[in-house]
Amino acid sequence: MRRRAVIRDSWFVDRAFRSAVILLVVVLRFTIHESRTTVHAAELPSLFRGIVIADSQLGVRVVNVEERSQAHLADLRPEDIIVRIGDREVNTIDEFAALSNSMKGQAVRTTLLVFRSGTPRELSLHLYSYPLIREWEIEFVPEHDIRFAEAHVGLAYWARLGRGFEEADKPLEALGAYLNALHHAPVDSAVALSASRLYLRLSEEALAERRLGTGVAFLRQGVTMLDHLFDYPLTDEQLATVRDGLRASLEALRHLQTRQLSSIIESRNHETEVRCQKSEFRKAVI
Repeated sequence: MRRRAVIRDSWFVDRAFRSAVILLVVVLRFTIHESRTTVHAAELPSLFRGIVIADSQLGVRVVNVEERSQAHLADLRPEDIIVRIGDREVNTIDEFAALSNSMKGQAVRTTLLVFRSGTPRELSLHLYSYPLIREWEIEFVPEHDIRFAEAHVGLAYWARLGRGFEEADKPLEALGAYLNALHHAPVDSAVALSASRLYLRLSEEALAERRLGTGVAFLRQGVTMLDHLFDYPLTDEQLATVRDGLRASLEALRHLQTRQLSSIIESRNHETEVRCQKSEFRKAVI
């Protein structure tokens, strides 16, 4: 377990963080269907990119798996025999190709049932960034088609793009760029703080527009990143950013709760009034 860094003004930040979590739980109680918001590339690549297969007596045999591909990170290895994808059995290369094509651009995760040295194993294959999941618990599909030989080059490219999007007032695009930067350099706290700030901004805007599911999803991801940022040393300026972002999101949540409660009360008053009118009508008829 990582040691939490000692930060100035930690009492206020921890108090605001706990308040955000409590309010988040309260708001979720009013939500029937939770909306899951995931930021990802405009076009999803194939889950099976980097895999070379051949026919086999049982399923299809994996001939090669590109190193550092999503399949390799999911522990798929040469000589594995794929017999099922999701809930569909795979017996031939044609069936594998048909399933792969139908899922391309649509699916971000699936399960594989493989046999390795005669032993069945279930693997979870997805397009999400492994570095972001490990460091920040954020599910984000990076731009897999844009690769850099050195991590610091990718970090600089995407961080610069993120700043450009921010200057153009395109927060969602800026968030995607910063998350791509973290995919290359996941421990860059400055970029992570920028991403968390945008999550909170998008949450505030969604809640102000009464898009509860989207707002709560953005808020949860932003607060999750802030929680992990407490493991890093933060400057006074960075702490002020955390404080202001949490304050704005909490205020948006409070306003939303007030509107929801007012709407519920108004609806119930209307129902009571209708019942009274019906009762009076019945009495008059009698």
